[in-house]
Amino acid sequence: MTCIVVMFNAARSMYKADMDKNVASVGGHRTRLRARFAMHGLDGFHDYEVMELLLTYAISRSDVKPVAKRLLKTFGTLAGILDAPVSELSQVQGIGEKAAVFLTLIKQAELRYLASDLPGKSVFDRPDKIKAHLRFLTQGRGMECFGAIFTDQQHRHIATQILFEGTVDRTVVYPRNLMKRALELDAKGIIVFHNHPGGTTQASDEDISLTHRMTEACAPLDIKVLDHFLIAGTEVLSFKERGWL
Repeated sequence: MTCIVVMFNAARSMYKADMDKNVASVGGHRTRLRARFAMHGLDGFHDYEVMELLLTYAISRSDVKPVAKRLLKTFGTLAGILDAPVSELSQVQGIGEKAAVFLTLIKQAELRYLASDLPGKSVFDRPDKIKAHLRFLTQGRGMECFGAIFTDQQHRHIATQILFEGTVDRTVVYPRNLMKRALELDAKGIIVFHNHPGGTTQASDEDISLTHRMTEACAPLDIKVLDHFLIAGTEVLSFKERGWL
């Protein structure tokens, strides 16, 4: 019996030593990933390494490289991962609820970051930020949506809101509801926008006609339609730049 106990204790010590080595190895890899980012940002990182780095802050003490690769295999791209809901993320092996919530938080924080620089500033002073804000707001939506950016008399940003949501290729828009919201916010200018999920930035005759109807409906209320943006993926089309407004 004494011999068995000795053998068991020796085996346990070896297992613990191996585990300690593994933890040390994982810890060293995490440290190197973070040091690379601190020195050079994400330059030179593969997509799975970006996800791996993020996961080191949500999953402790284990090798997250296989988990990062599983996420990319499941959702295709970094955007696909960050657009995925908690319920789908948590089904991936190695991703618990804590890590799933953390990943969805990243996009929400970025959206808040983009929006935080808009209030009180003219929408025409930072058109690139407005477009980035709208791309991020509509990215990952599987259904078409329609919304508006409301501004004051000096075209300073008041609010951005999605007002209507529809199907994959159609949204029913009620100009009366748009004008009602503008009056509630005491807005004097509106930039309307809608997305084409999985489509192109090719405006339809109906899109152009709707823009004209909204412009005419807002005029008696002293509310000006400043532009209409059509978002498809990373592309944003301006109706004003095309001469349609």
